[in-house]
Amino acid sequence: MPFSSPRLMNTASAPRGPVNTLRETLAIGQSRSPKKGYERRAPLHKPPKKTGTTSSDSLQNTETPGITQASMIKSINPYNTFTLANPSEYTQLQAITVEIFNDRVNIEDRPPIGLFHPAFNSFQRRIDSMSFTPTPSQLSSTLPLLTAFQKIYDQEARLNGRIEAFKPLLTQLLDAHIRNSNTPGAMPDGVLQESNRVYPIILEIGDKIDSNECNPSVEAAVALANYWRDNQFDLIRQQCCCPSMILVAKGPWICVLGGIMFGNQPVVQPLTPFFLVGNNPSSPKHANTVAKIFASLAESLSELGHFYRDVQRFRGTRNPAVHSPYIQQLIINRKRVDIEYQSLETPGEPVFRALARSEDGDVYPIIVKFAQSYNATAHRLLAAMNLAPELLFISSEDPIEFKVAQRIMVVMKEAPYSDLSGTPPPNCVLQDVKRALDVLHKRNMVFGDLRSSNVLAVKDKQTYEITGGMLVDFDWCGTAGRATYPMDINMTMQWPGVGPGLPLQLEHDEVMLERLSDPVAFQRRMYDAYVRSLCEPMAKCD
Repeated sequence: MPFSSPRLMNTASAPRGPVNTLRETLAIGQSRSPKKGYERRAPLHKPPKKTGTTSSDSLQNTETPGITQASMIKSINPYNTFTLANPSEYTQLQAITVEIFNDRVNIEDRPPIGLFHPAFNSFQRRIDSMSFTPTPSQLSSTLPLLTAFQKIYDQEARLNGRIEAFKPLLTQLLDAHIRNSNTPGAMPDGVLQESNRVYPIILEIGDKIDSNECNPSVEAAVALANYWRDNQFDLIRQQCCCPSMILVAKGPWICVLGGIMFGNQPVVQPLTPFFLVGNNPSSPKHANTVAKIFASLAESLSELGHFYRDVQRFRGTRNPAVHSPYIQQLIINRKRVDIEYQSLETPGEPVFRALARSEDGDVYPIIVKFAQSYNATAHRLLAAMNLAPELLFISSEDPIEFKVAQRIMVVMKEAPYSDLSGTPPPNCVLQDVKRALDVLHKRNMVFGDLRSSNVLAVKDKQTYEITGGMLVDFDWCGTAGRATYPMDINMTMQWPGVGPGLPLQLEHDEVMLERLSDPVAFQRRMYDAYVRSLCEPMAKCD
């Protein structure tokens, strides 16, 4: 087995008051802007400092998350979910000390929640699988649900009528009892609660899609955070990331989301788009699709139920890996290796510093990243020439090929290096970068992402002097003219032929090498090219 299951065990209503008094304590936020190169803030071989605060810099301090969660929970406590999610108040709740990450405000994101619990991944994987099918009972239970969701309810009993009509149908379809929440202040429209009072699912229902109504996903996110304020869950918060499923309904439209507590911050991310729960004559198999989604949700709720029962058995045991990816053991070079995650490289980027502890007692620092694509061939080619760190493991080449949060898991050794952020690389580094590009270009491969953040200035282990350079991050690397740039490429620096979905070309690496070597001259060249582009249309007119 290339990896084992995550070792997690060792590892009355609130008043509806004004919200502007909360502006200094709560922020609700979401997805980040298009990808920007992450800046390396400290040498990889240097362990993160214990600062006494929890941020993306430390995943090991389990005392602080409890404290910061408590302060966040205290901030939310006086308000109910409806008040906090109201659009007129929503934009005032940004920025400040505590953030709820969902899909609404343009601030830095957190890593995919599927890295921290497998239930989110298995939910999506079953939906995409041709072999997974709903049971006959689930298929027959879906038809009444379609009818109920499409029904237009009377004005007088609109929302309550809709909620009460859905609960028994969802109970039957999910094979789980959906009921009202009895947690003070947290007022979702329905919950599935385990015997230890943990919520594997939270339900938020609205009558229609209306910009004037409260956003149900925000309500659900606030309810998730508000729920954990109860002191009886202090130990559970210290043992796990509190994974939950969230079912949001707006009229006949439904979205399934997942949520975790990442340090002091609730993180909520959609696992499906909004989909119609109703009859669709244009899609004869639509009812089967809806049934499949709910069948997969039922499986994930069962997985979370087992998970929380295990957590309950180990109550009182602190889990030092509470905010770490759940894959914590691999087979590397035919040896079992335990992974001890140290820190998140940069907020929003699924790249982690870690220590590898081999079964033979060897301990060494590594980098673990989760990439949408990765060119292992190019990485190994340069690593053999000491122009890239040693590649230890890549999940796409494992005997049982797997992905985590729909990403490839990549493990490499770290190399002592100097942070060159904001300074031009010395000649010895540029020479090695040029060598690396020449090796790739001879094989018609483009590196594609040649920025200072992807160049390491390697230091001698004894003298600590910079002796050369290495390339890292082979996510974009591919065959010239065939491989394409990703959709989220940062277009701050525009260059002809470079853009989302456009093919990589060898000359693009050469342009970026020029920028890396002499940023001032490169900016002058870009300005001259811009001026010429403005003059050309005028010349044609003359």
